[in-house]
Amino acid sequence: MRNDKDTLFVGVDQVQFDLGVSRAKAYEVIRTLNDQLKKAYPKAIVVAGRVNRIWYEEACLKTGRDRME
Repeated sequence: MRNDKDTLFVGVDQVQFDLGVSRAKAYEVIRTLNDQLKKAYPKAIVVAGRVNRIWYEEACLKTGRDRME
């Protein structure tokens, strides 16, 4: 069974929980982060309603790959 930290993408429920925002605001955050990701990395895979875990953690939680090493 997979742990939530093993998944590549973060969903709206996790964004709501982490940031303490409404569902609508969580979707807005996801859209904004996906737009930024596509602008920075045009070949990146973007999934509607989800955001890349590393991109999300670095942008919103100030964690991610650099902090884990």
